Amino acid sequence: MPENNLKDSYVKFVRDFISTVRRASFYPAKHPIVISSIKNLHLELLEILKIKEALTLDISPENKVLLEGEVIDEKSSMVSEVIPYFKKFNIENLSFLRGISEGELQDLINIVIMDSTKIKEAGDITHLLNGKNAQHIKVNLFSYLKVKKDEEVLIGAKTDVQQKPEVSRLDVLRSKIKDLSVGKIVDEKEIEEIGKEVFGAVIAEFLEKKQIGASTKNILKKFLLHCIDLAGNLLRLKNGLIESGSSQQEADDFINKIEKEILQKPKKAKMAVLTDQQEKVIKENEELKLKLQGLQQELAQKTALVEALERQARNISDEKERTENIIHNMTDGMVAVDAEGRILMVNPTAALILGVTKEDIGKQIKDVIKDEHLLALVKNIPAGKADIIEKDVELYSPDESTLRVLRTSSAVVEDPNGKTVGMVTILNDITRQRELEKMKNDFLAKVSHELRTPLIAMEKSLSLILEKTAGPLSGDQEEFLNIADRNLKRLTALINDLLDLSKLEAGKMQLNRQPAAIDKVIAESIAVLGVWAQTKSIKLEQKTQEGLPELNIDPNRIIQVLNNLIGNAIKFTPSGGTITVEAILREDKEVEVSVKDTGVGMSKDELTKVFDKFYQVKGGLTTDIRGTGIGLTIAKEIVELHGGKIWVESELGKGTKFIFTLPLKDDTLA
Repeated sequence: MPENNLKDSYVKFVRDFISTVRRASFYPAKHPIVISSIKNLHLELLEILKIKEALTLDISPENKVLLEGEVIDEKSSMVSEVIPYFKKFNIENLSFLRGISEGELQDLINIVIMDSTKIKEAGDITHLLNGKNAQHIKVNLFSYLKVKKDEEVLIGAKTDVQQKPEVSRLDVLRSKIKDLSVGKIVDEKEIEEIGKEVFGAVIAEFLEKKQIGASTKNILKKFLLHCIDLAGNLLRLKNGLIESGSSQQEADDFINKIEKEILQKPKKAKMAVLTDQQEKVIKENEELKLKLQGLQQELAQKTALVEALERQARNISDEKERTENIIHNMTDGMVAVDAEGRILMVNPTAALILGVTKEDIGKQIKDVIKDEHLLALVKNIPAGKADIIEKDVELYSPDESTLRVLRTSSAVVEDPNGKTVGMVTILNDITRQRELEKMKNDFLAKVSHELRTPLIAMEKSLSLILEKTAGPLSGDQEEFLNIADRNLKRLTALINDLLDLSKLEAGKMQLNRQPAAIDKVIAESIAVLGVWAQTKSIKLEQKTQEGLPELNIDPNRIIQVLNNLIGNAIKFTPSGGTITVEAILREDKEVEVSVKDTGVGMSKDELTKVFDKFYQVKGGLTTDIRGTGIGLTIAKEIVELHGGKIWVESELGKGTKFIFTLPLKDDTLA
């Protein structure tokens, strides 16, 4: 890495270190923002330590930041903000050694944000780091040496102990203040350096004695009177006292006293004529006081806002915990993935079904779930908004002796902008439910089959009697036998419907496909039901598009569908109404067949249930015989078995239209 780039990476590391400390002081230690910041900072440090054995950060006695022995000339104040943390622990230099772990870096940051009281109780930062076994972080502290009573010299600063530096320091400061007062010193940077020296002398004496002597106070007051920004300099002095170990109360009392002495009117005997500049300073100071009051009020408002946000955060946290408890205790499995297929959440039930552990959170679901059938249940996120998607899958044990059936309901999760961000899937073990359904279907099939034999015998016997093969019949006898024959045929149709439904649900119905013209199939159905329609004075008409291609269908099963739809239309259409059966070719290579009536229609509620087993639509004409409620269910299964779709359109009082589609012959055979 070039030298300039390396230096830039040093500066960036210090900036990011300060940012991470700020975040750690604001958020809880386990907060994702803190964890992410420390992780990124550690990776950044590792890149530097690939080139160097250690990275050392120094603070000079003149409060300059040095990285690897070079002063950082950083225009931004970000780097210089590391100084208060160094002063807080009396650190001269801090070194990060190759091999440092993320945990060691986190321990250092946690120590840096500790309360001053806890730090004093622990001793110093070296004791704290040793207690954490942070072997790859080395700290050197400034040391102080007593020169004489009430005076100290910083060991490591460029000062000769034998020359009584504090005495000469005050003399030098006094001389500089004099030059400042008479206008010999005008450079802003030089004035700023004088201010640092004055504040340093005041802070050192105050920390030792809890007060300052007359000479030091006189130098401070003269400097402050010369400064235009009196309030700003007093604030910086107060912050310096606090950072150096003074309590908030001690610092406030000291600053208030100095400010009062500077602003109070002098006695007449010692009254001096104020210069225009001093009058301007006093006026500006009063204005700054007013601004300070406004800032304090604003601070109070911000504090109240922060407290409100903290309460809101606690409420959100409580709500999150309640939601997680509900999800955790669900009897159904639940798994959530993001848009890239990474696992976000999984409850214990789903974890058991899918074989997922806590360690798999955040991984790609395709890398965790090895069973391809299970993976198909939860991995595919549809593009765009979609309704809830339901799937069933049958799973066998490795020896194929045990069968489990799972049903999933999946829903896409979107953000407020409508962008897909993930999917939530509910897993339900329906093995027992499937077993019960199979038992029911087997029972119905067996009973229906057993009933067919005696019914056929009864039907043939009645036919022979009605044909008068066995002898003549009286009028009453013939009427009663006709009633019995009609009901026997209805019972036979019911038995046949139950058998068909059982075969369809068991997947055992076989279609006898053959090329057939749909217009002829429709005509045959109309011919069968035309007499019934005529008895009710209902017009039954056929409209088919010319040139329709042949379809590869089971004609008898499609006639069964049409008979059911037309029969229902006749039941629900009053005398004088019209039923239209239409067939057209659609652009998507399908033939669309519809049965439209002018009957009583259906409500929106009924539209969603009309294809359910044993559901019967209300509002039929009282003169009609009510059906079994499975005709439309069978019709739907037959259409879907052909590869088509069926649906209904209706409004109450405006008739009903059933529509179904059938694929063309070529597509079906492909």
